[in-house]
Formats: sequence, structure tokens, C-alpha cells
Amino acid sequence: MRVQRFLLIAVLFLTCGVTTTYAQFGYGEPSRTFEITPFGGTRFGGAIDLNSGPFSQLDIKSTWDYGIMGDVTIFPNVEGEFMWSRQPTQLTGIDFTTGVPSPVGNATLDMYQWGVNVALRNAQAKLVPFVAFGLGFTHFGTNFPTGFSNGFSYSIGGGVKYFFTQHWGARLDVRYAPSRTTTSTGVVCDFFGNCFSVPVNNYAHQGQANLGLIFRF
Repeated sequence: MRVQRFLLIAVLFLTCGVTTTYAQFGYGEPSRTFEITPFGGTRFGGAIDLNSGPFSQLDIKSTWDYGIMGDVTIFPNVEGEFMWSRQPTQLTGIDFTTGVPSPVGNATLDMYQWGVNVALRNAQAKLVPFVAFGLGFTHFGTNFPTGFSNGFSYSIGGGVKYFFTQHWGARLDVRYAPSRTTTSTGVVCDFFGNCFSVPVNNYAHQGQANLGLIFRF
């Protein structure tokens, strides 16, 4: 519930912050309808909390990532967006008793996100800063028995686009992108001091920074 409330506040804030300017391409006013952006960069951070076994958690090694984004205009300065991002990585287990790390194998994290991209100036300008967020899921491909394979994920961030011509440009995109992993037990106490055990969702808290080439149609 806290995640959904945070995203709702972010949507209202970012939408109210959109500004409109009239900087156009010098040779006309291209219509933006659809963009395809292959990208590459890095995804960093993240750990998978475990409830049993020899390890307390699995650390996700920060490595390179790659993927593709597709954007389609739905309102002036607002695009619907799909993003697929893949991270080939390695997992390191942290021993329950000693805290000593040891490698446990390779993993592939595939993130699928559907969301919105909001331009912070006229979308037809050459230089377009933006904010973006998405909801979806992450597939954890690994031979290590984690007890799950798919988990809810979301992303929020922004960046800048620069268009060299009407039909192609470059995009810098930086995001916070956590993925839900396992469930553990937490304790919540009410006003009268009564305490209860409740399930708590654990997240692999990751970030990513990518540079892509935009093809606009």
C-alpha cells in the first residue's frame, strides 16, 4: 500500500511540474508518434533476503545491462512506455552464522515495465528532459533455489533526450528500480501494546543508468 501511495503522489507531482515551451526544430514541426530505443548501461545494487538455508541473503553483483524501450504519444508531452531490461549477473551468498560471502552461481534478471514518460518541456524540442515511472515484474532466472521466479517491480526516475534530427536522437535514462523477492515475518504493535506477526515483502533495491539510441517514426 505504501508503494502505491508513493507512486500516486509522484504521478500528481510530476504531472503538475510539466512545463510547456515553444522551442521547435529549426526546419519545421515534426510529429512524434512512436519511438524505439535500444539501450545499454549498468544495473547496480540489490540483495535477495532468504528465510532458510545456509545463507541469510544473496547479493546481486552490479553488472552491465541492456534492453529496449518503446514509447507512443498519448497526450501532448505524455507518452505511454514499455521497457524490457536484462541483467546477466552473479549471485553471492552470505553465510547465516559467519557472514562470509561465497559465490553460488549465475543469474539473469529480466525486468518488464509498463508506464508513462512525461516531457518537462515541449516534446518537439531538440533537448527534452523527462521523468518516467513504470509498473511490472522482474523474472529471476537462476539455478539456486530461491523459492520464487517472478516478483512485482516498479521504477521511477528520469533523464534527457537529445534529437539530432526529426527521426533519431540519444537518450540518457537513470532509475531506481526495486523488485519484490521473498516474504518474511515482521512484528507490528498497536496503540495498546498488543503485537502481531505480519508478512513483510522483501525487495531487491536496484538502480540502473542507461544510454540509448532513439529511432522516431
